[in-house]
Amino acid sequence: MVQQVKVGILGQEYTIHTKADKAYVERVAQHLASKCQEAQNRLHSSSLATIALLAALNITSDYLQKEEAYEQLVDRIESKQKKLSSVLSKSL
Repeated sequence: MVQQVKVGILGQEYTIHTKADKAYVERVAQHLASKCQEAQNRLHSSSLATIALLAALNITSDYLQKEEAYEQLVDRIESKQKKLSSVLSKSL
């Protein structure tokens, strides 16, 4: 069911139409608001487009770093699983 969730970002209120849980949407909006505020503080800019672009770049960078760390973790787990399988098959 689609619901409306009101969120505030940089002093502006937005209504989001979503099927997602309200608490989740509010959490996402709070994260975005925080990143926008960080960008605004660094830029001392009032251009919403510039602030939003820098926030989007920072969020994307964070995401890609976490994605890379996840992929490295999966590789390590797969490597250890192969070693463990090899040891187990030799002992059986």
